[in-house]
Amino acid sequence: MNKTEFIDLLRYYFSKAKKDDLTEILYDYEEHFRIGAEQGLTEQEIIESLGSPKDIYEAYMSEGVISERKGLLKGNIQEMVERAQESFKTTVQPQLPYMARSVSKTVILASGVLSYILTVLFWFVTPILVYLLSIVWQPFTNLPPLPVISPITLAALAGFGFCGGLTFFFIGKEIMKWRNHV
Repeated sequence: MNKTEFIDLLRYYFSKAKKDDLTEILYDYEEHFRIGAEQGLTEQEIIESLGSPKDIYEAYMSEGVISERKGLLKGNIQEMVERAQESFKTTVQPQLPYMARSVSKTVILASGVLSYILTVLFWFVTPILVYLLSIVWQPFTNLPPLPVISPITLAALAGFGFCGGLTFFFIGKEIMKWRNHV
Protein backbone atom coordinates (compact mmCIF):
# COMPACT_ATOMS: atom_id res chain seq x y z
CA MET A 1 0.00 0.00 0.00
CA ASN A 2 1.29 3.49 -0.77
CA LYS A 3 0.42 6.93 0.63
CA THR A 4 -2.37 7.60 -1.92
CA GLU A 5 -4.06 4.27 -1.22
CA PHE A 6 -3.74 4.85 2.54
CA ILE A 7 -5.35 8.33 2.31
CA ASP A 8 -8.08 6.99 0.01
CA LEU A 9 -8.89 4.23 2.51
CA LEU A 10 -9.04 6.81 5.32
CA ARG A 11 -11.39 8.91 3.18
CA TYR A 12 -13.55 5.80 2.60
CA TYR A 13 -13.75 4.80 6.28
CA PHE A 14 -14.47 8.35 7.41
CA SER A 15 -16.98 9.04 4.62
CA LYS A 16 -19.86 9.25 7.09
CA ALA A 17 -17.98 11.63 9.38
CA LYS A 18 -18.73 15.33 9.38
CA LYS A 19 -16.92 17.22 6.63
CA ASP A 20 -14.89 19.30 9.07
CA ASP A 21 -13.77 16.19 10.96
CA LEU A 22 -12.77 14.44 7.74
CA THR A 23 -10.75 17.42 6.53
CA GLU A 24 -8.91 17.66 9.83
CA ILE A 25 -8.13 13.93 9.98
CA LEU A 26 -6.85 13.84 6.39
CA TYR A 27 -4.69 16.90 7.07
CA ASP A 28 -3.20 15.22 10.18
CA TYR A 29 -2.25 12.09 8.27
CA GLU A 30 -0.80 14.11 5.37
CA GLU A 31 1.37 15.77 8.00
CA HIS A 32 2.46 12.34 9.31
CA PHE A 33 3.61 11.45 5.82
CA ARG A 34 5.37 14.81 5.35
CA ILE A 35 7.20 14.58 8.70
CA GLY A 36 8.09 10.92 8.10
CA ALA A 37 9.51 11.79 4.67
CA GLU A 38 11.64 14.57 6.27
CA GLN A 39 13.01 11.97 8.70
CA GLY A 40 13.93 9.73 5.79
CA LEU A 41 11.24 7.09 6.27
CA THR A 42 9.64 5.34 3.30
CA GLU A 43 5.89 5.44 2.72
CA GLN A 44 5.67 1.78 3.75
CA GLU A 45 7.46 2.44 7.06
CA ILE A 46 5.18 5.39 7.80
CA ILE A 47 2.07 3.29 7.03
CA GLU A 48 3.32 0.47 9.32
CA SER A 49 3.87 2.95 12.14
CA LEU A 50 0.40 4.50 11.71
CA GLY A 51 -1.56 1.23 11.49
CA SER A 52 -4.40 0.31 9.16
CA PRO A 53 -6.98 2.92 8.13
CA LYS A 54 -9.73 0.68 9.53
CA ASP A 55 -8.03 0.52 12.95
CA ILE A 56 -7.58 4.29 12.92
CA TYR A 57 -11.27 4.76 12.13
CA GLU A 58 -12.36 2.36 14.89
CA ALA A 59 -10.07 4.13 17.40
CA TYR A 60 -11.58 7.52 16.56
CA MET A 61 -15.11 6.13 16.85
CA SER A 62 -14.53 4.26 20.14
CA GLU A 63 -13.00 7.36 21.75
CA GLY A 64 -15.86 9.54 20.53
CA VAL A 65 -13.47 11.96 18.81
CA ILE A 66 -15.65 12.10 15.70
CA SER A 67 -19.32 11.65 15.11
CA GLU A 68 -21.05 10.41 12.01
CA ARG A 69 -23.76 12.33 10.20
CA LYS A 70 -27.20 10.95 10.92
CA GLY A 71 -30.12 10.95 8.49
CA LEU A 72 -30.54 13.64 5.87
CA LEU A 73 -29.26 16.59 7.88
CA LYS A 74 -26.07 17.90 6.32
CA GLY A 75 -24.45 21.25 6.82
CA ASN A 76 -25.17 23.90 9.40
CA ILE A 77 -28.41 23.11 11.20
CA GLN A 78 -28.88 26.73 12.24
CA GLU A 79 -28.88 27.78 8.58
CA MET A 80 -31.39 25.07 7.75
CA VAL A 81 -33.71 26.21 10.55
CA GLU A 82 -33.47 29.82 9.40
CA ARG A 83 -34.23 28.84 5.79
CA ALA A 84 -37.21 26.76 6.93
CA GLN A 85 -38.53 29.66 9.02
CA GLU A 86 -38.12 32.07 6.11
CA SER A 87 -39.84 29.65 3.77
CA PHE A 88 -42.70 29.27 6.23
CA LYS A 89 -43.07 33.05 6.54
CA THR A 90 -43.16 33.58 2.78
CA THR A 91 -45.24 30.61 1.64
CA VAL A 92 -47.40 29.13 4.39
CA GLN A 93 -48.05 32.00 6.80
CA PRO A 94 -49.80 34.27 4.26
CA GLN A 95 -52.17 31.42 3.38
CA LEU A 96 -53.16 30.60 6.98
CA PRO A 97 -56.08 33.06 7.24
CA TYR A 98 -57.55 31.81 3.96
CA MET A 99 -57.06 28.17 5.00
CA ALA A 100 -58.68 28.79 8.39
CA ARG A 101 -61.63 30.52 6.78
CA SER A 102 -62.00 27.71 4.25
CA VAL A 103 -61.88 25.03 6.94
CA SER A 104 -64.35 26.98 9.08
CA LYS A 105 -66.83 27.22 6.21
CA THR A 106 -66.49 23.50 5.53
CA VAL A 107 -67.02 22.55 9.17
CA ILE A 108 -70.01 24.89 9.48
CA LEU A 109 -71.57 23.54 6.29
CA ALA A 110 -71.05 19.94 7.41
CA SER A 111 -72.55 20.72 10.83
CA GLY A 112 -75.59 22.41 9.26
CA VAL A 113 -76.19 19.55 6.86
CA LEU A 114 -75.81 17.02 9.69
CA SER A 115 -78.38 18.96 11.75
CA TYR A 116 -80.86 18.89 8.87
CA ILE A 117 -80.27 15.18 8.36
CA LEU A 118 -80.95 14.54 12.05
CA THR A 119 -84.13 16.64 11.75
CA VAL A 120 -85.40 14.49 8.91
CA LEU A 121 -84.47 11.29 10.77
CA PHE A 122 -86.29 12.37 13.91
CA TRP A 123 -89.38 13.41 11.99
CA PHE A 124 -89.35 10.33 9.78
CA VAL A 125 -88.45 7.62 12.29
CA THR A 126 -90.63 8.85 15.18
CA PRO A 127 -94.03 8.40 13.42
CA ILE A 128 -93.00 4.98 12.15
CA LEU A 129 -91.87 3.95 15.61
CA VAL A 130 -95.07 5.30 17.23
CA TYR A 131 -97.19 3.46 14.66
CA LEU A 132 -95.35 0.16 15.15
CA LEU A 133 -95.63 0.43 18.92
CA SER A 134 -99.34 1.31 18.80
CA ILE A 135 -100.46 -1.77 16.87
CA VAL A 136 -100.29 -5.37 17.89
CA TRP A 137 -97.16 -6.23 16.03
CA GLN A 138 -95.28 -9.48 16.00
CA PRO A 139 -91.80 -8.85 14.57
CA PHE A 140 -90.76 -12.54 14.76
CA THR A 141 -93.02 -15.53 14.22
CA ASN A 142 -91.50 -17.57 17.05
CA LEU A 143 -92.00 -14.85 19.66
CA PRO A 144 -95.21 -13.52 21.13
CA PRO A 145 -96.36 -10.07 19.95
CA LEU A 146 -95.04 -6.98 21.65
CA PRO A 147 -97.14 -5.71 24.56
CA VAL A 148 -99.46 -2.80 23.95
CA ILE A 149 -97.99 0.53 24.99
CA SER A 150 -100.14 3.10 26.73
CA PRO A 151 -101.35 6.12 24.75
CA ILE A 152 -99.58 8.46 27.19
CA THR A 153 -96.23 6.78 26.51
CA LEU A 154 -96.87 6.91 22.77
CA ALA A 155 -97.76 10.63 22.99
CA ALA A 156 -94.59 11.29 25.00
CA LEU A 157 -92.51 9.41 22.41
CA ALA A 158 -94.13 11.36 19.57
CA GLY A 159 -93.53 14.64 21.43
CA PHE A 160 -89.92 13.71 22.04
CA GLY A 161 -89.38 12.92 18.36
CA PHE A 162 -91.10 16.10 17.19
CA CYS A 163 -89.21 18.32 19.66
CA GLY A 164 -85.90 16.59 18.91
CA GLY A 165 -86.41 17.17 15.20
CA LEU A 166 -87.43 20.76 15.82
CA THR A 167 -84.31 21.31 17.95
CA PHE A 168 -82.00 20.01 15.21
CA PHE A 169 -83.89 22.06 12.63
CA PHE A 170 -83.27 25.31 14.53
CA ILE A 171 -79.65 24.36 15.23
CA GLY A 172 -79.13 23.80 11.50
CA LYS A 173 -80.84 27.09 10.67
CA GLU A 174 -78.54 29.03 13.03
CA ILE A 175 -75.44 27.24 11.79
CA MET A 176 -76.32 28.11 8.21
CA LYS A 177 -76.60 31.79 9.23
CA TRP A 178 -73.02 31.64 10.57
CA ARG A 179 -71.81 30.22 7.26
CA ASN A 180 -72.63 33.49 5.54
CA HIS A 181 -70.66 35.54 8.11
CA VAL A 182 -67.43 33.54 7.96
